[in-house]
Amino acid sequence: MDVQLALSAPQDPSRGYRLLAQPPACGERHLTVCIRTHSDTVTTLCLWGDPDVLPQPRTGSYYAKLETGAEELRTLSARLISRWQEFVAYQPSRQRGPLDVLPHTNLADLSGRSAVEVLAQVADLAEEGEYLLDELLAGEGRELAEVRRRLMDLLGRRDLRIRFDSDLELPWPLLAVGAGHTAGIPGEETPADPFATFLGHRHEIEALSGVYPTAYWYESTRTRPASSAWTDEELTGTLRAGEVIKLLGDHSELMERFHGSELLATLHQPVVDHDLMYFYCHGEYVRQGDRTWQALRLSDPVPIDASIVDRYRKRHTEANAREGTLCLFHPMVLLNVCFAGAPATAGYAGIAAALVEHGALGVLAPSIAMPQVFGAEFALRFLTFYMIEGLPAGRAVLEAVRWFAKEYRNPLALTYGLVCGMDSRLPAYQEGPTCS
Repeated sequence: MDVQLALSAPQDPSRGYRLLAQPPACGERHLTVCIRTHSDTVTTLCLWGDPDVLPQPRTGSYYAKLETGAEELRTLSARLISRWQEFVAYQPSRQRGPLDVLPHTNLADLSGRSAVEVLAQVADLAEEGEYLLDELLAGEGRELAEVRRRLMDLLGRRDLRIRFDSDLELPWPLLAVGAGHTAGIPGEETPADPFATFLGHRHEIEALSGVYPTAYWYESTRTRPASSAWTDEELTGTLRAGEVIKLLGDHSELMERFHGSELLATLHQPVVDHDLMYFYCHGEYVRQGDRTWQALRLSDPVPIDASIVDRYRKRHTEANAREGTLCLFHPMVLLNVCFAGAPATAGYAGIAAALVEHGALGVLAPSIAMPQVFGAEFALRFLTFYMIEGLPAGRAVLEAVRWFAKEYRNPLALTYGLVCGMDSRLPAYQEGPTCS
C-alpha cells in the first residue's frame, strides 16, 4: 500500500535559486550594432538583427571600416558629455528669484521654466548628439555608405530594442537623429520636440561591456525580492531620497548600509543574495600621473573602483565558471553615482563594466555629474516602473526618460545608460525567466 510521506527541507542550500539546464529566454534584440577598434586607425562596424527589421543581404553582411579614428571619436564623446555638464551648470543671466539660482542643478521639474529657453538648450544638446553620430558614420566608401543608410533608417524609427556591442564606449542614449542642424541659426525653426530626437527617447538601449564567463544560469524561486541600499549619510536628507528607501522597503526585503567597508565585506562573500543593489553616493575621477579611473565613496573615505570589485569577486566568479559552485552575484544595479556610467579613460575599466563582468544582470548609471535632487527623482521614477509596475529594466528606463521629458521637461534622464540587463526584472513580478 502506498504511503504518502510528509517531507520538508530544513535547509535551502541553493538559497532560493534553482539551476537552469539551458539559458533563459530573452526578448529579441531587433538590432545589434557591433563596433571593434583593432587600432586607433582601424575601426569596423557590423550590423545584424531581426530579419523583419534588418534583412541580411544575399551575400556578405553589413560590415564596413569606419573612416573616423577611434581617438577622435573618444574626444567627441568627451566633448558631448561636457556639453551636458554645461547644461547642468546653466545659470540665467538675470536672476528674478531663488529658483533662478542654478535651476538645472537645484530643480528636477523644469516645466515651470521658460519653454523657449529649455527647448533651445535641449535642441542644442540634440544637435551635439547628432553631430557625434554623423562623425561616427562619416565617409565615402561604398560599404560604409550602405551601412550608414541602413543604420540611420533604423535609428530613425521608434521602439526598437537595440544592443550596442562596442569597443568604443560612447553615450549612446545621448546621440540623436533628425535634430535638423538648425539650433541657433537665425530664421530656422528647431524641431517641434527635440526630446524625441534622442536615441534614448526613441528606443530601448543597452550597451554590452564585459561578459560573465560561465555556462550556468540561475532563476529565483522566491516570491519577494531582496534589495540593498548603499547610501552616503550626507545625502539621506535630499528631497525624495527617503521616498526611494521607503519604496525599496515596501516592495523588497531591504538591507540598508552606509560604509564602503561594509560593501567590501559584502563583495567578499561567495553569495551576495541581492536582486537589486541601489547606490546613492558620490562618484569621482581619480588621477595618478597620466592615468584616470572612476571610483565611488560612501560615508567613509574608502574608494571603491573597478579593480577593487574585480579583486574581491574574481575568485568567486572563476569558481562558478569552473565548477558551477553557488557563488551568486547577479543583481540589477542602479548606480546613482556621478560619472559611474561615463566612458572609462586611459585603459581603466569602469565600475559598471566590472560589476557586469562578475555577474550583475545589468547596471544603470549616469554619464555626468548628476545633481542630487534629480538623481533621487530619477531613482524614484525608475524604481516605480521596475519594482511596482514590473517592467523589464530596458522598458523601465525608456518609460522614465519619456516621463521626465513630458512631465518635467527635463532631459537629464537621458544621461542614464544601461549596461546589459535590458530584460532583467524582479522575481516577484516576472512572467518568465530573466536574462542578462
